[in-house]
Amino acid sequence: MNSAGIPSQFDIEGQVERIEIDNALPVTGSEIFLFLTAQFVSDISEEDLSSQLPDVQIVDMTRAEVGQHMYYLGVIADLSDAFVLSLLTENRAIPHRIVGENTHIEVVASVRDWNHLKEVANTIEDEHGSIELIGTTQTESIGFPLGNNIIKHNILGKLSSKQLEVLETAYQMGYFKVPQTVTSKEVASELDISRATLSERLHRVEHSICKILFGPQE
Repeated sequence: MNSAGIPSQFDIEGQVERIEIDNALPVTGSEIFLFLTAQFVSDISEEDLSSQLPDVQIVDMTRAEVGQHMYYLGVIADLSDAFVLSLLTENRAIPHRIVGENTHIEVVASVRDWNHLKEVANTIEDEHGSIELIGTTQTESIGFPLGNNIIKHNILGKLSSKQLEVLETAYQMGYFKVPQTVTSKEVASELDISRATLSERLHRVEHSICKILFGPQE
């Protein structure tokens, strides 16, 4: 996605709706190993994707169990193709999240201080013409860089298809927003299940996620 910068070749005739860098590892020279979560407008095969991305080596491609037309990709590309990631690291900012959607890119990163933030923002603005600062949070720890895909893949791999369907539908409809934008009755109706079944499945999802994060109960 040229507009998203992750990576530039992935703007294949508007077929990519959303793409996120889950992790990145250096290979050799200017090459980089990117782990991506990509949402396409329709199903796509590895062969079709490879033919449209001759400069990108697809190492692995797995269809996600949740989300329509969503795939996990492992690719080797040139660092210059992932120019947003490159800009952040060259300016000593630590990237935590890089998501490209439509013509916009969302970035979460750690910087040393306000002056460092302005330097990074100015560099991105010089390259792309505009930048909008959504917010800042002061913290004592920089946290972990890119790599949240480990948690995401663990959670998706441990939940059943019914649990994933309930969780995704409730989330997409706004059930978890504060304040809620839909009621449990509306979510249950969308899923064609009873409110009691919805409540049971959501509680099972919560328990499964807590078990992944904190381990079995003693």
